[in-house]
Amino acid sequence: MSVFHIVASRPIRKITAAAAALFFLLLALIPGTLRAQIDSREGIILVVASYNPDTRRMSGFISDFEQAIVQKKVPYEIVVEDMGCKGLSEAPQWQERMRDILDRYRKNKQLKAVVLLGQEAWASFLAQGDFPDDIPFFGCYASVNGIALSSLNVPQRDWSYSVDMAALADSIGTAGGCLNRYDVDKNVDLIRSLYPDVRNIAFVSDNTYGGVSLQALMRREMLRYDDLRLIQIDSREGSDSVVSRITRLPQHSALLIGTWRVGDDGQYLMYSAMNDLIAENHTVPVFTLSGAGLESVAIGGYNPKYKSGAGEIAGQIAGYYHGKPGAVHFELSDGEYRFNANKLKEFDIAEYKLPAGSVVVDNTEAQLRKYRSVIYSSVAALILLSLIAVFIYFLYYKNKRLRNVLENREAELIEAKEKAEESDLLKSAFLANMSHEIRTPLNAIVGFSSLLTSAEISPEEREEYSAIISTNSELMLTLINDILDISRLETGKIHFAYEDIDIPSLCQQVIMTTTHNRREGVECVFESSYETYTLRTDVQRLSQVLINLLTNANKFTEQGWITLSFEVLEKEGMVRFAVADTGCGIPPEKQAKVFDRFEKLDEFKQGTGLGLAICRQIVMKVGGKIWVDGTYTSGSRFVFTHPIRPLEDGDAVVSVGSGMA
Repeated sequence: MSVFHIVASRPIRKITAAAAALFFLLLALIPGTLRAQIDSREGIILVVASYNPDTRRMSGFISDFEQAIVQKKVPYEIVVEDMGCKGLSEAPQWQERMRDILDRYRKNKQLKAVVLLGQEAWASFLAQGDFPDDIPFFGCYASVNGIALSSLNVPQRDWSYSVDMAALADSIGTAGGCLNRYDVDKNVDLIRSLYPDVRNIAFVSDNTYGGVSLQALMRREMLRYDDLRLIQIDSREGSDSVVSRITRLPQHSALLIGTWRVGDDGQYLMYSAMNDLIAENHTVPVFTLSGAGLESVAIGGYNPKYKSGAGEIAGQIAGYYHGKPGAVHFELSDGEYRFNANKLKEFDIAEYKLPAGSVVVDNTEAQLRKYRSVIYSSVAALILLSLIAVFIYFLYYKNKRLRNVLENREAELIEAKEKAEESDLLKSAFLANMSHEIRTPLNAIVGFSSLLTSAEISPEEREEYSAIISTNSELMLTLINDILDISRLETGKIHFAYEDIDIPSLCQQVIMTTTHNRREGVECVFESSYETYTLRTDVQRLSQVLINLLTNANKFTEQGWITLSFEVLEKEGMVRFAVADTGCGIPPEKQAKVFDRFEKLDEFKQGTGLGLAICRQIVMKVGGKIWVDGTYTSGSRFVFTHPIRPLEDGDAVVSVGSGMA
């Protein structure tokens, strides 16, 4: 006797007349192209799945089947249809669904083969009756036994007869495929060999076509056993009733599981449902006809060797295509005795009592016990090797540390030198920038001031020159204020004056303040779900940040819109502001630099490059963060946060980078 052990495992663009003509010409050509592609294929293989073909088992079959068809050079296209079978209560509708699917393809002379996946699709197809002999059909994930839906004229609970589905298939056309065969006799003999006193066999099945088919098979096969009583337990009775009946099984009973996946309500059962069946009757021996429950409650059983069948069915289709005699046929599954090692021990069943060739499945715990000494030795060796490795690393690290000290000091000197050079360059660039930016408004002030003294100019010209002088004076004042602000912020000499303010009112005021800088045709809107919201902040500095961001948006937005918004993040304790525009945007490689001092995206635009640096310093001062939204693609979007409880003078300031948070 041999026993094998295995491990269980916004702008609208105008379309030119020429472009429109080309578009409609292409539309006219597409149908002809599609017809040419359709006419070029040699045939269709229709795959009908009982339920969702995206499930793991169905999608696995379809993928393997497609590969095999290509490898065997069969020039057929594969088309997948889903019957959408959800429960046994829909059984009367299955035939109609199958008929509708077949009607869509029967008129198509290119239909070369039909593959039925699952019990429901297989039974529904056979219920259609005769099928053309020149179109072979194949069953897979189905069994030899079944119930012929076309002959049912009684309620589902009275389905009591089993049909040889392979013989039925051969009688209506050219049939083949891979079918599972369930052997009731060998399971009964197994139960009797281990429990000779058994007089009752309780068969458990669920609310599925497969479960009812196995139930019918058991009724037919058990007619040959006059000394055994068959007790049918069906999930359609309800879970409580099933558990109660198993609990009250008479003495000398054994439990044989068929399927247990779907309850009386048509819903899938939990994984633990199998254990719940015998929760109140642990002494009854449990066996399995199909393999269900082998990893949990079943001692064992004689089960089919399940396989995909994709390669076999593809081979039969290829043989039929190439004219091979007998290519289309049924391949029935073999079976094997499989046992749960834990249950054998629990019921004190020695392995020598098992049939020859039995497979005993060990779980992880059993394997750990079996190789405990090997595991302990391996762990001890691993610990020893780890200690040796740590000692070697310590020696290596000590020597490396000495080298790193010298290398770090050298790197620090180089870095200090580079920073000094960079500082000199920044200062030079700043002075040059200031000279240029200050000279521009100053020239305008001096020039137009001299013109005002002339008696020859008209009153209108005098008013225009005065406005120019005023505008350039304000620009020069802004430049000087920016320089002073960045200097005082970096040295910590600015003290914030916190007070409670209404944010929506402030935002509306800031938008009005920046209206004169906005280009004609650009719309500025304020978005918020709050009509009023009070925030404690320095109103002057918060306004300065918002004005700087809106001024930047006005500067780079020539058409479209600018949006100022805010939202309250209660969980984070923050208020988040955002200014978005439809301008030219900021290249990704420059987004991290825009908050640096003297950084300008466009050297020809007015400004010192200090506005965003000032914004960052102010936001950091109150304990917030500011960044460029890298995911925004319609222009630029600046975002900053302000704590609901800001950092007031004396509180610690957290260092904040300029990258996107």
